[in-house]
Amino acid sequence: MSAPTIVESPGVGYRLLSVPLWLFWILHGLKHGFKHGLRGYLSMRMFGFDSASGEQVWVHASSVGEVRAVAPLVQALIDAGESILFTSFTATGYRAIRKQFPDSVTAGVIPFDNWWHCRRFFERHPIKLGLVMETELWPELLYQARRQGVNLLLLNARLSHKSLNAQGFVRRLLQTTLGYFNRILTRGERDLDALLSLGADADRITISGNLKSRIERSQPQTRLVERDYLLLASSHPGEERQFLESRPASLAEILLVLAPRHPDRSAEIQAEIEQLGLSYAVRSKGQALAGDTEVYLADTLGELGALMAYARVVVMGGSFDATGGHNLLEPASLGCAIITGPADANIVEDIEMLGNGSGVLQVANMANCWSEITRLLAQPEQAEALGQEARSHLARQPDVVEVYLAVIREYL
Repeated sequence: MSAPTIVESPGVGYRLLSVPLWLFWILHGLKHGFKHGLRGYLSMRMFGFDSASGEQVWVHASSVGEVRAVAPLVQALIDAGESILFTSFTATGYRAIRKQFPDSVTAGVIPFDNWWHCRRFFERHPIKLGLVMETELWPELLYQARRQGVNLLLLNARLSHKSLNAQGFVRRLLQTTLGYFNRILTRGERDLDALLSLGADADRITISGNLKSRIERSQPQTRLVERDYLLLASSHPGEERQFLESRPASLAEILLVLAPRHPDRSAEIQAEIEQLGLSYAVRSKGQALAGDTEVYLADTLGELGALMAYARVVVMGGSFDATGGHNLLEPASLGCAIITGPADANIVEDIEMLGNGSGVLQVANMANCWSEITRLLAQPEQAEALGQEARSHLARQPDVVEVYLAVIREYL
C-alpha cells in the first residue's frame, strides 16, 4: 500500500455529530438486519468481516440496483485477475452480491461512518483501489481511505436534488467529500454541471456514460405470470393507489402487477388494495392467481427483470411522485413498451437516449398514462414498435464497461 496521503478531514463538526449518530446507526442496524432477515448485518457494520489475503480492489454499491449496474465491471476486473472486496450499504444489496458472485468476491457491508470503525476497516482490508458507485458519499469512510493512500474513483456519479440544494455545513461537507476522489466518472452533461455547481474539480471529472445501460440484455426464460398483464415497476407510496384508482372500466379484465421499489411495504399496499375492493394475490405468500384476480402484488426481490420481460406495458414508478424516476434502461434492454411519469430528475438522459416519444413515452399524469396504455393495448403493433425502438437506441450505445475500464486501468 502506498504512503498515507495528506487530505482534509471531514472536520470537527462532523466527527462530533458522528457520536450521537453512532447510537442511531446501531438502532438502524438492528432494525434493518432484523427486517431483512440478515442476522449478521449489525455485526459486520460494527466489527467487520473476514477478507482474502493480499491487496484487493474495493467496490462499493449502495443497494440492489447499483450492485446489478456495476456487476459487469466487477466481472471484467475478476476476469483480469483482480481480487475484489465488494461491499453494500443495505442487506438486500449484500444478498445481491452474494447471489451474483457466490465464490469470486469477498462480500460485506460498510462500517459505521465513525473514524474508529472506518480506520479499522482499512487497517483490516489492504485496498489497492476504491471504486464507489453513484451517490455513496460517506465522509469519514472516504477520508480514511485517502489517509491510507487509497486512490478513489466515483463511478456513474450523480447528485440528488437534496444534495444539490444543501446549504451551510452539509454543503461544505459534500464539497470536502467530493474532493477525496481522484477521478469522478459521470453519466452525462447534466451530472457534470451538477457536480461543478457543488464545487467538484472540473479537471477530475470525465463523462463516461451510464453503467446501467450495460445491464444484461438477454430475455429471461422463466415466465412468472401466465396471464396478460400490465406492470407498475419500482413504485413508491401513493403510486400504487393512483395506478389502481385511475384504471378505466374498459380495462377491468387485464391483470395489474405491482412490483414496489421496497417490497417491505407489502402490508401497506395490501391494505390499500383491500380498501379499493379489488381481488388480489401476493407473490411472497405463494398465492396462486385465479381467473378473477385483479391485482398481483409481486413483493419479492430479484424478479423485476422477469416481470418486465413479459408485461404488455411497463409503467415505471418513482416518476409520479417527487422521486425523479427510476432506471429505464433495464426495460429498454428487454424491448418493453415503457411509460414514465412527469418526475424525471434522475432519468432525463435516459429519456433522451431512448428517444422520447419513439422509445419511451413520458406522460403528465396517471390519467394520461392510462390513455396511452389503452392505445397501446388496442394497437399492439405500436407497443411492439415502442419496445423495439428503445432496444435499438440502447444497442447503439458504446460499451460503457470498456470506457470505465480504460480509466480504472490507469490506477491499477
